[in-house]
Amino acid sequence: MNKPTVGFVGFGEAAQCFARHLSDVGAAEIIAFCDGPTNHPPYEPAFRELAARCGARLVDSITQLAQQSEVIFSAVVVATAEPVGRAIARELKSNTILVDINASTPAQKRAIADAVAYNGGRYVDANLMGSVSIYGARVTLYCSGDGARRFAEMFSPMGLSIEVADGAAGNAATVKMLRSVVTKGIEALVIEALTAASRAGVRQEALRGICEPMDATSFSSFVDMCVRSDALHAERRAIEMDGVAASVREIGVAPLMTEATCARLRASAALGLRERFATAPRYTADDVLDAYAAEETRRAGA
Repeated sequence: MNKPTVGFVGFGEAAQCFARHLSDVGAAEIIAFCDGPTNHPPYEPAFRELAARCGARLVDSITQLAQQSEVIFSAVVVATAEPVGRAIARELKSNTILVDINASTPAQKRAIADAVAYNGGRYVDANLMGSVSIYGARVTLYCSGDGARRFAEMFSPMGLSIEVADGAAGNAATVKMLRSVVTKGIEALVIEALTAASRAGVRQEALRGICEPMDATSFSSFVDMCVRSDALHAERRAIEMDGVAASVREIGVAPLMTEATCARLRASAALGLRERFATAPRYTADDVLDAYAAEETRRAGA
């Protein structure tokens, strides 16, 4: 069986992770196109080297990528996911599969699916049910849409963890969206409580009080993940949760807790500490909470 040519539009953390895995197992030829504020044609040598380490060959346009790819992963920021999805759809060869792993709203995914179908392609509403920084390429992809079963048939043997949901594009995104109301809501509650506990000098006592009523090992790990990832992803998650709030409102439910989660995530992002932890070789949840508490203290005294 010939290797499929797999294209990545956007080449951030998730795309690099999947590209590296598919290249390492020798399952696919990899090409990539990126047009973000940092990486865009003509690509800098450092970015070309990064792509090469992931087994990817860079191209200079969506048109080039679409003409050479049998399967395309869209992996861009949420703010550009729909226009990028439509741009990809316009360039698709017949029967090309577009795998949309962006955390877009169900309505946005349905709109892209319609554009893909109009142009003769197949669409996968794919949702990361966890973080690639923790689970790597084995993170579960929860998928719906007319291309989902074919995607699973092709890529499960390549080592990807794909779960196919029944129904059309947007169905899997709805499940992921409502899950995120809970998971990101817990993250927001944990950050608020433990930052306050840090300032009060009772962090470890509060942490025991939060975790002991739960399954201590698994919930403690979850809390640790919430704190460490909040430092890196609060701003992006706040934008995603804005879309979730709008979708919950469309369903007919007042998104009270979802909006509060957005506000807390924005408060974390506003501390301006992302770059410190993004460039740190290693850091712990305690490091994050110390920094959060120190910044809150500084601002309170300003």
